[in-house]
Amino acid sequence: MTLAQAYYALAAFLCLGGWLVFSGSSLLVSFRRDRTATLILLGLAVGWFAYQLYTMPEPDLAGLPRNLVLLVFVGASLLTYVYMPDFLSVRSFAVLMLFLARLTLDAGYRQLPYSLLDASVSYGVLVLFGFWWAASPVAFNQHCDWVLATPLRRKLIGGLGVALGLACLYNSTRLA
Repeated sequence: MTLAQAYYALAAFLCLGGWLVFSGSSLLVSFRRDRTATLILLGLAVGWFAYQLYTMPEPDLAGLPRNLVLLVFVGASLLTYVYMPDFLSVRSFAVLMLFLARLTLDAGYRQLPYSLLDASVSYGVLVLFGFWWAASPVAFNQHCDWVLATPLRRKLIGGLGVALGLACLYNSTRLA
């Protein structure tokens, strides 16, 4: 992935998220425990991780065969959908944020000053909140409830997300 493509991915993520917050979308409240959203986000997160593990050149898996590890991981992940679905969509979303951060940071490695916005957004937004929400999905609920409680907060935080997304889009067009 090139740095321009990483900026496009960040721009899409930030603009979509910013717009959902800015507009006060009910999706931010409903997807937390929605089974369909959980299945989609969990499928994306498990698929992305399985692909990364499968295409990794020489992973250290303690001498275990790669296919066995993949099978056990995918099976255990699907069992969480069946037996522990509560807030699994938030955790899966947070894992996707961390994967996106890794992808964009890899693309921007050693490309300063062009990758400065990429690194700032990736570390400041994706990694910080990704770890926080993966560890405590209840914090995601509290953050959403706090942001959506007043129109001023909703418009301010949503506008900031859209502005960061547009800044990433601007940087991507300069690099392309």
